[in-house]
Amino acid sequence: MPRWISPSSSLSCASSIMTNDSKLKSSTCVDRTSSPFQTSSRLTFRDTAMSTALSLVLKAVLLTVGVPVALYFGTISLLIVVPSFQAYAVYLHKVSLTWSKDLNIPEQFGFLHNQAVPFYVETEDGVSLHAWHIIPSGAYHKHEKQLLNQDLSGPVSDITSTVNFRLLREDSEARLVLYMHGTSGTIGSTVRPSSYRNIYSAEANHIHVLTFDYRGYGLSSGAPTEPGLLLDALAILKWATTVAEIPHDKIVVYGQSLGSAVTAALVNHMATYDPSHPFAGIIMSATFTDLPSLTATYRIGGVIPVLAPIAKLPPLFRFFTSRLRDTWMVKNKIAEFIQRSNTYHLTLIHSEDDADIPVSHTQELFWHAVNATCATPISLLALEEDKARKKVDLGPGGWYVDWVTQKGTIRLHILKYGLHDLHMTFPVTSSAIRRAFQSTHPDFAVFT
Repeated sequence: MPRWISPSSSLSCASSIMTNDSKLKSSTCVDRTSSPFQTSSRLTFRDTAMSTALSLVLKAVLLTVGVPVALYFGTISLLIVVPSFQAYAVYLHKVSLTWSKDLNIPEQFGFLHNQAVPFYVETEDGVSLHAWHIIPSGAYHKHEKQLLNQDLSGPVSDITSTVNFRLLREDSEARLVLYMHGTSGTIGSTVRPSSYRNIYSAEANHIHVLTFDYRGYGLSSGAPTEPGLLLDALAILKWATTVAEIPHDKIVVYGQSLGSAVTAALVNHMATYDPSHPFAGIIMSATFTDLPSLTATYRIGGVIPVLAPIAKLPPLFRFFTSRLRDTWMVKNKIAEFIQRSNTYHLTLIHSEDDADIPVSHTQELFWHAVNATCATPISLLALEEDKARKKVDLGPGGWYVDWVTQKGTIRLHILKYGLHDLHMTFPVTSSAIRRAFQSTHPDFAVFT
């Protein structure tokens, strides 16, 4: 039987009644005895709870966004106020990446016993540079007995007394690559040891490699600065030409990333000498136009931006970059080098998938180098059109284009793949080394 609700009840309900054992599906009830003040109290409590929750969310958002922003701008401010901190950020020289290894034991980095000799070169301002002289594998196997019959516990005090040194100085066919590495790490970090082996593979009997750590890096003394790194490169070159007695036209200067900036500074400085002593070739990979422009795009490890977040605010960006102690104006130095030189062989290499330094930097640097050869400036658009007509398409391998003048050749080689430094271990690098040596000595016996 249906249940009737008394009219005198304090509750008025509307419901759908089901017969038999059906359950109550829905009901709507209004408590007419409830006080309006109680309803208001419940609403106030609900509003307060929502307000508190919203406040907590806002605080969490501010902490999530605000703290990193504050840390970022705090760090940028330190770059301006404290020059030494700026050096740490620019050069990353304390990030050795070889903490567990001994740089005086090159065998730990994959070299044959006594193939690489650690020693020191002194700069004119009293800095000691830690260096490796690496002999090519072919020469090593030819003289293996003599090489092994040496105690070369590094660093050696007199490298001129070693068999390794004599193989460099007394071989009339010997060639030498001066290797300027990139920022952070040491001569033994990441793919660098593999890149040395790739370089001498261009001619396994005669191409030696001389690599070193700049001041403040690895086991070298001092602290890095732009003028200081130029002094370092000059000291290494002086050792090569006066101690090892290798003529300039049998030397290739190779620089990657930061090393390309050091390379540009070195060759431009040497071009001011009269008479000048041209090198066999200059190879710059993963280079950049200048440090202020680089900070707008550079990401440490391809992830951490430097000044990219404020680059979209030109006045603020100009303020920060104007406070940079070192500027590394690579585009200017390369243009001056081209203008001053009687002869040159320059190769620029960059990978499209470089996440640290965009390939556009090398494209622009090529434009500056080309313009330095022209009596009438050529626009970037006009150069792009010329490149489109002349470039050699290598498919998945990328492409290259040569700008040929009476004084020499400037090659731009763009790879599809190779990241920021992996391409140093690719044949494109060893091929560039070989071509550079052949530019001054076409009969250089490669692959023999």
